[in-house]
Amino acid sequence: MATQNASVTLYVVANCSLCAHAREWLKEHAVPYIEKDVAKEFGALRAMYELTRQRFVPVVEVGGRALVRPSRRELTELLL
Repeated sequence: MATQNASVTLYVVANCSLCAHAREWLKEHAVPYIEKDVAKEFGALRAMYELTRQRFVPVVEVGGRALVRPSRRELTELLL
């Protein structure tokens, strides 16, 4: 459910099972988000790195706060 008005950004790479889990959680809870593939978009990789100072995905970012490889509980606490 990637939308232009979303305040949540999901940083991912292709074929990442953790990224797929984060994406499914967002969809299950009807959280609008923008997805950025850091392997294809250098600007997205740079933005993610500046935010987190690391290169692991998935990263869920909202309002300048980022969670790296978040658990379901962490997603619930941040977004619901």
